[in-house]
Amino acid sequence: MNLKVFLAISIILLPSILPAEADEIYEKINEEMLEYYLKKICEFGVRYTGRSACADAEEWVYNEFLSMGLEVEKFKWEMGGFEDNNVIATLRGDEYSVIIGAHIDTTETSPGADDDGSGVAGVLAIARVMSNHRFMHTIHFVVYSGEEVGAYGSYLHAKYSYEKGEKIIAVINVDMIGYANTSKGGNYIRCFTPERGRWIADLASDVAENYEKIGIGVEIVPNYPGADHQAYVDYGYDGVFFAHYDGYPYGHSPEDSIDKINFTYLTKATKFLACLLEEVASKKISNYVSIREPREGYFYVFGRALFPVMAKNWFSRARGLTIAIGRVNIVAETDGNVEKVIFAVDERMWYWDYSPPYEWKLNVLLVGKHEIEVYAYGEEISRDEMDIIIFSPYIR
Repeated sequence: MNLKVFLAISIILLPSILPAEADEIYEKINEEMLEYYLKKICEFGVRYTGRSACADAEEWVYNEFLSMGLEVEKFKWEMGGFEDNNVIATLRGDEYSVIIGAHIDTTETSPGADDDGSGVAGVLAIARVMSNHRFMHTIHFVVYSGEEVGAYGSYLHAKYSYEKGEKIIAVINVDMIGYANTSKGGNYIRCFTPERGRWIADLASDVAENYEKIGIGVEIVPNYPGADHQAYVDYGYDGVFFAHYDGYPYGHSPEDSIDKINFTYLTKATKFLACLLEEVASKKISNYVSIREPREGYFYVFGRALFPVMAKNWFSRARGLTIAIGRVNIVAETDGNVEKVIFAVDERMWYWDYSPPYEWKLNVLLVGKHEIEVYAYGEEISRDEMDIIIFSPYIR
């Protein structure tokens, strides 16, 4: 076949392999699409983790993702007396990835239209319009179970991703984006922001300004750790949690039904999140650093990892927590052109290393809870940090 003819046919038949303009994506999201998805979700009724209605809803989500031509898998988990699955759809890019997720499970008495059928509908709509394009970084569209019983699905997926060495650059959690009953509430979305997600929140504010015709602003508020982004933060990834601005009086009740949903607002919120996801998935990464030793969520004695630290409850703040007795070796793993790595404790610099493997045999007196930080200097400065409870002597 003539090369020019082949290329012309390829352009006609194949989806774009380059990042689409954000407005090209969000303009394809509409109320009809979101209403269709949310009605289908609510038809399953109460979707309590581990029960058949939740499993049936997950199966429907699985097939919806398949119809988009995405790679789809079920992530089976078991914890706290519950067994269930997360549904994960993947749009391949490079080795770095972005997660956008929402939970499909509900409490025992609620149909969960807003909490969190609205978030799942939004994720499905975004996946639908993005599936025909390719982006710099891999995108994982994740529908969790187990949120209402302890955020188990996200916790075990975050732990699994960390242990696999996944390079997740951002987690965008979408939980309750379908309600607005005030004029201000109809024009704002809240971003619950841990320190590790500050850059995502700042980028979200920029996106809201750059796409002001969507008509939604961002209110950045302190973090709420009882949602599905938190486990990723606990395991060293950057993440935030988006929810509607107005308070919702029907949460976790039989009254959380589809008649409470403001589809105009849900559409605006979903369009905004699609633009944010496009920006993050297209973000250039010049260099990358992560702490590979000690491991997040392990118990160490004199530099040796003995067993993982597991935590049933998110409010224990022990998920991903590292505990060490005696000295540990701090090892930083980097990508890109790195000139040097600086090691610090509680933002106090202690050691420089100019050649890989970048490591520091910790030799300072530390007792109690501290933060270990590593900084990789190159074209940009990248950073990673780890919370650790440690009892380590000073050694010259």
